[in-house]
Amino acid sequence: MGIKAFQFEKIRPFALPFALLLGFLFHGLCRQLQFVTPYLIFLILFMTLCDIDIRKVRVRSLHIWLVLFQLGAAACFYFIFLPVNKVLAQGAMMGVLAPVAVSSTVIAVMLGARMENMITYTILYNIVLALTTPLIFSFVGHLADLSFWASSWLIIRKVAPIIVFPLGAALLCQRFFPRLTKGIVRYKTIPFYLWAVALILVIGQTIDFIYHQDRSGISLILVMFLISLVQCILQFAFGRWLGNRYGDKVAGGQALGQKNALLAVWMTQMYLHPMASVVPASYVLWQNIWNSFQLWRIKGEVKAPRKLSQDATA
Repeated sequence: MGIKAFQFEKIRPFALPFALLLGFLFHGLCRQLQFVTPYLIFLILFMTLCDIDIRKVRVRSLHIWLVLFQLGAAACFYFIFLPVNKVLAQGAMMGVLAPVAVSSTVIAVMLGARMENMITYTILYNIVLALTTPLIFSFVGHLADLSFWASSWLIIRKVAPIIVFPLGAALLCQRFFPRLTKGIVRYKTIPFYLWAVALILVIGQTIDFIYHQDRSGISLILVMFLISLVQCILQFAFGRWLGNRYGDKVAGGQALGQKNALLAVWMTQMYLHPMASVVPASYVLWQNIWNSFQLWRIKGEVKAPRKLSQDATA
């Protein structure tokens, strides 16, 4: 058992780059398997949330400042690029406004973040987004003749099941099946590998989406790629700086920098110009390259948790 655990720890830093490569090579197949992604995310979150103490989940100053930054920076990017190109402005706005990835907790905790900070911000920002985006889209895009409440419900319906159901299932498991919960927590590295599989599908869907774009807009697509790179650097850097001021640098960076690309692309295509979705779609490439580097950088630190688990078993 110890040898197998050691082998898994050795290959962990290379799991994400391998996922990026597979997603790029088999993007057509990934598009056909996109229905699997929500189930993987549910399982990932459920296994991760089984280890959380709900009493520690509370909104703090860090979360408020992160929300204000995302909303404010999204507005700034939109008005900066609006005189240049409206589609470019919409894409730049969504690159920042995009919801935090519900699976970001998995990576953040592995990097040393406090789980309660990640869960709190994930829930808080997605609720804020569901309430504010209908109003924002009414000014910068179109609502397809939907009312404010109807459009809000569409967004909430996409977000709530992914967040609320795994959390509810984990709390029920803690309350009524404590032995099962302990067994799930014992294998806390499994969500990482499930996340790598989900990443293959997300990357593949992103590549496939860009591949089928009109070639006449290739110059605009390249500009959007560059914007998404700048936004990725900005959000991870500012998030880590702000998080450091509140004692959780990793959580600040991952909460602000790691996006739910699938939901962001859907929102953009639903309410804005479809071409604008290239920015959030390409953003996922940069964020996962950075995540891969972070996991590779800490590869020498993964032996400690393994040793602790062995001691606990003994």
